[in-house]
Amino acid sequence: MSMPQIPEQPFRPSLDEVALDLLESIAMEEIALSHLINAESDKIKAFVGDRPHFPSKPTTNQIIEFNRSVTRLLDTVLFKEWLLIRKLETVVTLVEEVEEEVEEEVEE
Repeated sequence: MSMPQIPEQPFRPSLDEVALDLLESIAMEEIALSHLINAESDKIKAFVGDRPHFPSKPTTNQIIEFNRSVTRLLDTVLFKEWLLIRKLETVVTLVEEVEEEVEEEVEE
């Protein structure tokens, strides 16, 4: 089996364009996660109600299951945040490495 080859294309983006695209993708994912968290908070407010007591009078099992549902979503969001941090660190490292290479070439 041979290694896959990237086909030639007339336009290849520069490092700056790639870094900007990656940063934009991180920002878009962060916005999407913020919408998920906001929707979950609205769901919690609806479940709990405006007062300290539950207006719908859920059973203990319903409260526990609701709590599990919220916890699952927040765990997923937390994991996604970790992945986005790693993505950001990778972009920063890539840009720094290329800048160092350019500086070395200029010095020579």
